[in-house]
Amino acid sequence: MFEKFKNPIDKILIEKGISTSYKLLKPPSSDLGDFCLVVNQISGKIDPTILGESLVKEMKKIEDIDKLALFTTKGKKKKSGIIYLNFSIKKDKKRELQIFFIESVLELIFSPNYGYSEVNKGKVAVVEHTSANPISPLHVGNLRNSVLGDTFARILERTGYKVYRIFYVNDVGLQVSFVIIGYEIVKNKHINPPIKFDLWLGQIYAIMNYFFTIQGIKEDNMLLEISEDPYSFTKSEMTGLLDLKTKSLEEIDKIYQNLSKLEHPNKSDKHQLQELKRRVSRSKTEIKDMEKLYNSGIDLNQRYPELYKILHEGILKIDLRKKTAKYLRAYEKNSSTKITSLFKEAVNWILSSFQWTLRRYKIEFDKFDFESDVTASGLPDSVIDQLADSKNVVFTEGNAVRYSYPDEVMNDFFNETGLSKNDSPIKGKIPDLQLRRSDGTALYAAKDIAYSIKKYRDYSPDVIYNVISAEQSLPQFQLLLPLFELGEIEIAKRMKHYSYENVELRGRQMSGRLASYVTADEFYDETLIRARMAKRTADKQRSKTIPIDDDAWNKESEMLRAVTLASTRFPLLETSPKRKIELDLDRELDFRRNSGPFVQYAHARASGVIRKIQKEKQIKVSSKIDPSLIATDEVIDLLEHIKELQEKILQASENQDPSIIAIWTFQLAQKFMKFYERNPVFRAETEELLVARYMLVQAIRKGIASGLNILGIYAADQI
Repeated sequence: MFEKFKNPIDKILIEKGISTSYKLLKPPSSDLGDFCLVVNQISGKIDPTILGESLVKEMKKIEDIDKLALFTTKGKKKKSGIIYLNFSIKKDKKRELQIFFIESVLELIFSPNYGYSEVNKGKVAVVEHTSANPISPLHVGNLRNSVLGDTFARILERTGYKVYRIFYVNDVGLQVSFVIIGYEIVKNKHINPPIKFDLWLGQIYAIMNYFFTIQGIKEDNMLLEISEDPYSFTKSEMTGLLDLKTKSLEEIDKIYQNLSKLEHPNKSDKHQLQELKRRVSRSKTEIKDMEKLYNSGIDLNQRYPELYKILHEGILKIDLRKKTAKYLRAYEKNSSTKITSLFKEAVNWILSSFQWTLRRYKIEFDKFDFESDVTASGLPDSVIDQLADSKNVVFTEGNAVRYSYPDEVMNDFFNETGLSKNDSPIKGKIPDLQLRRSDGTALYAAKDIAYSIKKYRDYSPDVIYNVISAEQSLPQFQLLLPLFELGEIEIAKRMKHYSYENVELRGRQMSGRLASYVTADEFYDETLIRARMAKRTADKQRSKTIPIDDDAWNKESEMLRAVTLASTRFPLLETSPKRKIELDLDRELDFRRNSGPFVQYAHARASGVIRKIQKEKQIKVSSKIDPSLIATDEVIDLLEHIKELQEKILQASENQDPSIIAIWTFQLAQKFMKFYERNPVFRAETEELLVARYMLVQAIRKGIASGLNILGIYAADQI
């Protein structure tokens, strides 16, 4: 609204040799003025107080400015505060500007282009997200990845990108292999899943992981030959092993304590101290982990006794670790139709379960890419072979290949890609990256490099976003230099790690290995139940009857699903991806405290006002209104906020932060509810004022609906 004053202000600043990089802002209070300029932002080396006083004298000459005043905030400790130069516009001119602003903003809001930008028109983006291992159900931790990835894709589309949403299926790995062996055991017994397939397979995974881990511990500690059961610990076995570990820890600790008493330790002593300290820490962790493992076996047996018994009986006839390796090799090389069919069958079933779950959250994919297909294509081995001549590659025992990151090569990489050392997730040298095992099998890193090349070849994207947790920052960065060395500089430049922090559940620990989690389905179902209970309570208070015919029931169910979507997606979006989320399910399931249903309710209230006016007022509602009737500071504030959506979309895209849209939408809902309380629409004093407020409510509703749609939440008309 105040853009017309920027040119004369710039002119004065240029004459004084001062920067014009600033924004005109709203003062903290309307009593201070109509708009303001932060003097500190443009003062440079000049004392902002002195500059502010000189600007007051010069800017008094600007046409239509009534008053200028300096306002200084209190600084912390001895630092000076922020100095604002506040401008007050002449009343007649301000009203004229307000009327023009209302007309122009309403025209923008009701245009088809509102909430869209063409800044990236003609460009292509790939967003790979979720990509959960196909061995257990999606849980609320996975859900943050899914909701962030889906919402970010929607934001990119609003900036003009053609977006492809990709799910990369990690169907090759030890975990998948021993889960498939467990699946084969129960399948051969003709047992069908009594529950949703992914939940059932998650139970198989937890039990098989326990057996696999126990066998490894007994093998490492040479207990297999004297053990009756390679896949479980008796109480005496566990006690004996813990005693051995504890005695070993005590001996190491004793040596450490003696060395630490040396008054003048030499370099060798210091090195030994550090190594002993690491061994003490490692031994303590091993003892704790073994105790947890022992208890987890008891827990799994108690929770799933029938499934535990069947799987245990099945693996007693085999060597699980050998068979796991055998099945994995066969699947990677596609050398056994039977084994490949087993893998594909289980993985496709669990992907169907994932899709069913994610559709409830309004999330779908354009394509599923399989790690097994990338492996079978030979591209990972080709990548390793091409890198073989690089001075960064080291061949170790057998066919093992390791990739290193020398400083001189990293400098060339930074110069060519436009990245900087600040883009590295760690300070100092990047650790080596293992590309191939000694048996010649390509590892995840080589496959990820190959898959990055495949994505680029398949879609020719301008940018590739990999949505994966902050814990994977280093592995994601390690992919870039090999790509650069392969001559794939464009891929290295276009790959972006969309990083986010994890979700924690208040009062609970989540672990797929223990089949202990709150699944995405449970989160949705419990929210839906709470929503229906809240609806029943509200209906009872309003003496409304429970819907008895199919149409009424279906209509109510549709509305409750909309509320459930808001209640589950919004809490995962309103916090910046850079911050951890501690989900308190009691809070998220309390509709009086969850922000999502509040925003939805604001949209429903706006829709209700519009319906009532259209139904009961026999007037011709037109977009041609008298803006002077609603030309108030409160209305201007509302419209300025609605107008900001395009800017917020670009900010959210650039910062990879959907919370910018969530916060904007929530604030708009708050502003509307306050406005509606003070400015009754249906009871407006005149028909002209009613029509003007009606059009304003239409604009507000469109703003809220646009925000909700970007967030992947239904803009419900009734709640």
